[in-house]
Amino acid sequence: MKASSAVANAAVSAVLMAALSSLVVGCTDASPVSPTASQLSPRAAEAAARASSTPFDGFINFCQAGDPTGFRITPGGAVHFGVSNENRWVTGNPLIDGVEHNTGGANVNPHGKVVVNLDNSLKPDAVNGTWEIQQQFRVPDGVSTGVGHGTGDLQGMTIKFTTDPVFLPTSVCNPDLLKSGVHGVILSPGN
Repeated sequence: MKASSAVANAAVSAVLMAALSSLVVGCTDASPVSPTASQLSPRAAEAAARASSTPFDGFINFCQAGDPTGFRITPGGAVHFGVSNENRWVTGNPLIDGVEHNTGGANVNPHGKVVVNLDNSLKPDAVNGTWEIQQQFRVPDGVSTGVGHGTGDLQGMTIKFTTDPVFLPTSVCNPDLLKSGVHGVILSPGN
């Protein structure tokens, strides 16, 4: 029984790593990161004009993944399990660069489509605050997007991002793992 449990855990870990590897492949989201002036009401357009927008580019380095939890199959053959991992963001922006902890759930339908919803907490090294982020990966679409709100010194700011569809060697925190490009914007309210 112990051997079959170890085999099942290894199989689930392999599926999780394959799914997450495929999931973090990025985003081809064609929607704008922020609305255009023509999409805003006059009052919102005035507030947006006072607000600042800081674009960023960099990498999410994959550091370590936790074991899947709560593995179950529901009627119809959908597979569900919990996921967690730790990443390091490197963008050159002190409001972002730091360690991210993720927890969430993966859902795999019988046709192989995967959706992972994550709750991320990104703690920049140089700032007293965190980004509390909601992120979603979809496979085989290759779509990964996230939106978060700041706490502490980041209070009132919003972060929006997408990830690249290609993994690159090598993670700065784990030479056995990869990294993915990340592109986005920090929105700060007007004064």
